[in-house]
Amino acid sequence: MCARCTRGYRHRMTDLVRAVSIADIPDGQGKLWRHGDKRIALFRTAAGVYAADNRCPHQGYALKDGDIRGDVLTCAWHNWKFRLADGTCVFGGENIRTYPVSVRDGWVYVDVTDPAPEQIAPELFASLLDAMGEVDTGRLARDTMRLRAIGTPLSEVVRAGVTYGATRAEYGWNHSLATLADCLTMAAAFEGPLSALPVIQALSTVSRTEVRRPPRPQPDPLDVVGSYGSVADGLAAFSPLVDAEQGEDAEALLRGLLAAGASPGQIRHAFLGAITDHFLGYGHPMIYCQKAFDLLDRIGWSQADTVLAPLVPAITWSTRYDRLPYMRRFLRAWRAAEDDLGVRAPATRDHGPAVFPEITNALATLDPDFPSLRRVLLEEGPEEAVGAVTSAVHGGVPVPQIIDAIASVAAARLGRFDIASDTDDSKDAGWLDVTHTLTYTNALRWAWSVDPGPHVLRGVLHAAWFVQWTSKFDAKAPPTPVAPYPGSDTDAVLTAIRKRDPDQAVALVKGYDGPAAPLETALTHAAAEDNSTASIMVAHAVKTTTAAIAESRTGAAGRAPLAAAARFLAAPKRERFVYQATLDAIDFIQGRAKGDTEG
Repeated sequence: MCARCTRGYRHRMTDLVRAVSIADIPDGQGKLWRHGDKRIALFRTAAGVYAADNRCPHQGYALKDGDIRGDVLTCAWHNWKFRLADGTCVFGGENIRTYPVSVRDGWVYVDVTDPAPEQIAPELFASLLDAMGEVDTGRLARDTMRLRAIGTPLSEVVRAGVTYGATRAEYGWNHSLATLADCLTMAAAFEGPLSALPVIQALSTVSRTEVRRPPRPQPDPLDVVGSYGSVADGLAAFSPLVDAEQGEDAEALLRGLLAAGASPGQIRHAFLGAITDHFLGYGHPMIYCQKAFDLLDRIGWSQADTVLAPLVPAITWSTRYDRLPYMRRFLRAWRAAEDDLGVRAPATRDHGPAVFPEITNALATLDPDFPSLRRVLLEEGPEEAVGAVTSAVHGGVPVPQIIDAIASVAAARLGRFDIASDTDDSKDAGWLDVTHTLTYTNALRWAWSVDPGPHVLRGVLHAAWFVQWTSKFDAKAPPTPVAPYPGSDTDAVLTAIRKRDPDQAVALVKGYDGPAAPLETALTHAAAEDNSTASIMVAHAVKTTTAAIAESRTGAAGRAPLAAAARFLAAPKRERFVYQATLDAIDFIQGRAKGDTEG
């Protein structure tokens, strides 16, 4: 039951149970003995009688049928070998649990005492981390279930995964770490032992993403007061360092701010300001920021340095999309809107929400007619999209309701996406180009809910461009609208996704007339199951579904985000990119550069 580096359970014999007569165990062979929920193999050799778990950790086959040579037991199925005296694996990948044995008056007594959780937990966590380093999904799953069996909360298992992944992420926060955050939330949708499935899926994603990577070098925490004079001045210096791509200095400052006792709200505000100075990394940094702070709410602020330090390189080295050629039309409209609304960076960088009272005080002052805003974002150009949002703000429309409209358009983009283009290897457009509209918008909703102000409103302008620009991925001929199929059978939704039938999945979600929770659970199960193979697709399935559920609960888009997520989950996808990489390499060698030259 322990990792390769351990020697089984170590405890005193305190619960000896009479098992079988020694004569019932064939000499040189094994015999199965059941005690409660334990299945124990007993072996009789020239050196004595031994007891071990009957299941081989490799694939679960019975060890009682194994071959014994000296003190080594060989599994009959795949040749893994174990020392009977202490369970050490001498060929294979994992030890087995052995049990102390006593023979008295011709009877075999076995000590079935389980060690205290505090004794075995450190060994199991060590084994879990070793399994992550070896990309050993089987052992990773077994160790997670063993930890759960001794009462370890799943949040502690995730904390171990975060410690492993965050310290190794070469360029900071990434999809695998975001998956850990979402999968911890998803676990509540599963019952019994299966609640560990999403967490195991996330740990496996981290393991495959960070395989063989050493811990990432980090700068030491900065003496903030000594360098800047005060925590407040240090906080003000964070965004300029990020914008200047002085990553090590920014990370040292962040670690120093945490050590100096800066509050979660202050740290979060500094990150959100730096992230919205530009439209960064196709929305990834905003999404990662949301996931990082959600995760800290679950595993504790004491882990802030581990979780937040790698968020710094993730934003520092992200592409500034507002500087790309194809954003020129939008950028002109965007800059005019920022001047109009007073949200241009960095002029408002050091201010809180109070500097923009027309937004923060305009809550529920109007009951806007949103079809017009939604239509502009869905159908018209970048200038019109920015103008519509600007007009809505000036009209007193609450920002959460503007986000509602953007979210509904993001869901529509997933509904209009040309599925055939994803599996067409001659094209570089794919599902992941459009799912980010929904996850980014949901992250913005979170940002506004925790820290409303001009910095987040800049992000809303970014989102307006995002949902407009991704119209390029719509099917050339709009898909025929899928008619709702009335009913409340959530198993049918899950079946349609498993069968890769997106139209049926959408029809069932649209026509669903039961309570929301079972439908959300079905989609969560689909996202957490093995319906995706590549780690990046697992991550997007998880985070898109999480965002869709959140938007269906808190926004005004109704069930549209859930239908959009169902379509994404059910659609056939390109999950390997070797052919595309080959085409790109050919272009590279021939000197053809990528890039949209829209003026």
